[in-house]
Amino acid sequence: MHKFLRAALATCLLGGAQAALADVTVAGSYVKFGVNDSGSLIDFGTRTGIQFDPTGSGDFSASFDMLMPGNPFAFNTIGVNGNYDTAGAGSRYNAFGSTTGILAAGTGTVKIASSGSYQGLAISQLISFDLSSSVIHTSVLLTNISGQVLDDVSYAVGLDADPDYRYGYSHDSVNTILGQGKGAAVRSSGTDLAVTLRNTGNWDATASVSNFETNPYVLSGDTEARGNGDFTIALGYAFGTLAPWEQRAIGFDYVLTPTAPVPEPTNWAMLLAGLGLLGAAARRRG
Repeated sequence: MHKFLRAALATCLLGGAQAALADVTVAGSYVKFGVNDSGSLIDFGTRTGIQFDPTGSGDFSASFDMLMPGNPFAFNTIGVNGNYDTAGAGSRYNAFGSTTGILAAGTGTVKIASSGSYQGLAISQLISFDLSSSVIHTSVLLTNISGQVLDDVSYAVGLDADPDYRYGYSHDSVNTILGQGKGAAVRSSGTDLAVTLRNTGNWDATASVSNFETNPYVLSGDTEARGNGDFTIALGYAFGTLAPWEQRAIGFDYVLTPTAPVPEPTNWAMLLAGLGLLGAAARRRG
């Protein structure tokens, strides 16, 4: 097994084709993240949202979690026939009766599968995570299993990232909408870390910066652009009417990046030693 794979599954085991079902935490060279049983980000058992090690050393012992300060907030929302409900959004609330577990764990990739339903709409989600990457890939398949037409089907996903909380305990971030439609993307960035939520499928999405909005009909409609501050970033999708057994497939990524050049792991010791020498010299001059 890849040396950077560390899965904390509570009751889950990695053996077998399909693991037991529970919250999941996995880590690779650059990213450690959690998924709760509802399929939304954050493992509340291990208190893991998203941690990022830009050096790629896979050491998260002193790493900062961008989703956990204050009220941890990440969500998936489904709308059907004008009604909607939200999974996650600060708790383990499992709106769709979903179950989540490790589907596959190879030498370089982990796949996390979730499935549930809401008002006749089946929801299947697959997270694919390359252990040597800083990108979390997600695909979602929605299927009308109700036997009748479903109207106003919509979906939204979002999170509240606080990349600068460790610097002065600020929940604020620089929030930037990078594109709309098939190229929809929105980024939350801080002094040295950033997370981007980007659309990867063939269906148009609406990127937004909002005040913790989870309503998929709002998030898939007119663009909200609240700007910088303690806000959420999200993608919203509007699918309209689905006939019986009709499907909609979407994809989106969470992309973790540094906002400034990062020293190579082998240079960290030299950098720290150099900073120590500068500090000593400054004290002597004082």
